[in-house]
Amino acid sequence: MKIRFKPITLLCLGLWASASSAAASLDGATAASLAYVSIRTGDPQIWIRDEQGGEHMLTDGNRVNVQPALARDGRVAFVARESGLPLVFVMNEDGTGKQRVSSDTQAEMAPSWSPDGRSLAYHALNLVNGEMHLRIADLQTRTVLTVSGNAKPKGPAAPSWSADGQWLSFLGKDDRSNNQVWVVQRDGSGLRNISSKAATRSAAWAELSPDGKKVVWVADMREKAAHIMVTDLASGEAIDLTLGVVAAHESPRWSPDGRQILFSSTRDDLVHSRSDVFVMNSDGRNVRNLTDHPSEDFDAKWSGDGRKIVFASLRSGTSLLYEIDLSSGETHALTQHGSHDMDHSMRPQTLMQERSTHSN
Repeated sequence: MKIRFKPITLLCLGLWASASSAAASLDGATAASLAYVSIRTGDPQIWIRDEQGGEHMLTDGNRVNVQPALARDGRVAFVARESGLPLVFVMNEDGTGKQRVSSDTQAEMAPSWSPDGRSLAYHALNLVNGEMHLRIADLQTRTVLTVSGNAKPKGPAAPSWSADGQWLSFLGKDDRSNNQVWVVQRDGSGLRNISSKAATRSAAWAELSPDGKKVVWVADMREKAAHIMVTDLASGEAIDLTLGVVAAHESPRWSPDGRQILFSSTRDDLVHSRSDVFVMNSDGRNVRNLTDHPSEDFDAKWSGDGRKIVFASLRSGTSLLYEIDLSSGETHALTQHGSHDMDHSMRPQTLMQERSTHSN
């Protein structure tokens, strides 16, 4: 089975086939809780939603602005097409202070913040020789580390960080040109493939657990299924959490406390063509369908405190964002219009919020 990618996601990945910032004024009492791409104005632009539910467009112009990544302090990393190339930029949560992360002349994509907000990991593609490497930019020292490793292409999905910021997981090609899951330390050492023994075909959607001890990922299996796997980094043992389920599983993501895994799957659809959003314990037990809707629901992500989930759905006829309150079970639309919203990024918990949560 070929692992599925939603068409709406591919819009954001096709950067080189098709970004001057607009300073949106945010009230000082509000903060960005969600960043996303909307094409309601005709071109893909970066928007944020504040804690009061207000929406603010941060970019403008006839340019492509995609792949937003929201940092703890509210800064937004994103990819904008300028001078014919997709490039990684950073701006404040009100759209001001836009600046490039590097001075390279390569195509850049899929930025991912380190938990401390000091560094950005992203992929850089050399359009001359086709090589794609993982890069880690330190925004304080303005230095960029290149992880080339086995000299095979890396990406294109965004890398994932451990909560302590010491490890990253990402997708990259193996010697047979299959996508596999790799891990590496922040300083570029310790690079290794952790998925090839369990996934002889290919792998996708890798994410490190908050404690940095495990990686959840998706394996393309031969029996027309894509399975959710968890690999223990110490032992190298991979466990199939969806063994025996013939269906597509995609975009698994750890809860902030590491106790649950959120994912999308076609497992409850009789013809395995429509996905719902599910959650299960980190050991694969207690699987629950959170959406169970006749339309396609996908790309679900946890809020920073783990109390809510935001996902994309085609239930209105276009891709829009919806939120589930896990305590009440209620689902409501975050955006309502006739165009598309997608590629959302949730704001991680701030250190202050974490201390408040633990004290309670």
